[in-house]
Amino acid sequence: MLIRKSLLAAAIVLPVVGHAETYDARTFARGGTGLTMGEYNQSLLNPALINKFDDNDDFSFALNAGALADDQQGFVDAAEEIRDDIRALYGKGSAAAAEINQRMQGFDKATGEVDVGAAILVAIPNKTVPLAVMARSKVRVGIKYSYDAADAAVLDDIANSVPGVTDEDLQSIAYTSGVGITEAGLVLGHSFGKLETGATVKIQQIDLFEYSANVATFDEDEATEDDRSVSETAFNVDLGANLRLGDEGQFVIAGVVENLIPKSFTGPVPQLGGAAAEYEMKPVVTVAAGYGNSLVKVEVNADLTARSGFDKLEESQFLRAGVELSAGRHFHLRAGYRTDTKDTLSDLVTAGIGITPFDRFNIDLSAAKGKGESMGAALQIGFKI
Repeated sequence: MLIRKSLLAAAIVLPVVGHAETYDARTFARGGTGLTMGEYNQSLLNPALINKFDDNDDFSFALNAGALADDQQGFVDAAEEIRDDIRALYGKGSAAAAEINQRMQGFDKATGEVDVGAAILVAIPNKTVPLAVMARSKVRVGIKYSYDAADAAVLDDIANSVPGVTDEDLQSIAYTSGVGITEAGLVLGHSFGKLETGATVKIQQIDLFEYSANVATFDEDEATEDDRSVSETAFNVDLGANLRLGDEGQFVIAGVVENLIPKSFTGPVPQLGGAAAEYEMKPVVTVAAGYGNSLVKVEVNADLTARSGFDKLEESQFLRAGVELSAGRHFHLRAGYRTDTKDTLSDLVTAGIGITPFDRFNIDLSAAKGKGESMGAALQIGFKI
């Protein structure tokens, strides 16, 4: 609950309109795969898909929203309970203090992360210059807990109402770091026979925030106050390419480069002292291989480079596999699997359904489950004419 409230506080100050998995419920359901699958109204993940459309397609609109919490040790929900129990500890005696101390000690070095994203894509396919306008926003929040053994005595003094000792004397700390990236841009594509290419040119707003306090005084509402956050703007580009092989182009090899232009941003100065952390926005290269026809689509993809962390948010790098089974163009079942080769985030099993009557209106729902309390969900609604 604590990290989720921190996330919501961050989202409020960001201009949310849209770790790309949370941008598209179809992609989310397939374990994050989608570079080779889909068509022009799914070009958020791979701009080369803007070239894939039918002759009778003229316009599409898609609205996406999703959230993913990684809480392998169950600390996210327990943190707020521990805080409230500490605040109610006064006068309850040594046994109550020992129980809280044991719980705090058990979560030493515990980490958690929450991602929330939303996106809008408006696409206009054509044979001259297929294009789309997109806007998306992503907030990624991480939390890390550090236990201090000296707190056993402090908790005992609080529980026995020792004069002058308060919960502000506790030294166990909860650290929160967050990155918000809001983008607006234009997706453009061009085909060279079986080779499809695309680019997304975009303006970005990068919001970085840090907040730390002891476990009893931590207040998630303070996480995004002005002195704990910084905001920067930048220009960047995503590139994508698909090579279609086979008589009907059923075999696809794809590659995407996110944030082609490296950027570096300095975060706020931590209130507990120390130097400000740097956020390095480095290009992320992902490659994929897929097969698809009207009944089944299968893809595996891999990040060749790591996805940057920020302070308590550590790097991640994914391998993904996904499948989609379709009943014509009307109903779809999806499933997938994602693993982090950096061992930062939990492995995920994903699944979802899609309803697309006559391929003109779609509603897609997906869910994910990982180790411990790690879970997520995503939704997309859209239409084509």
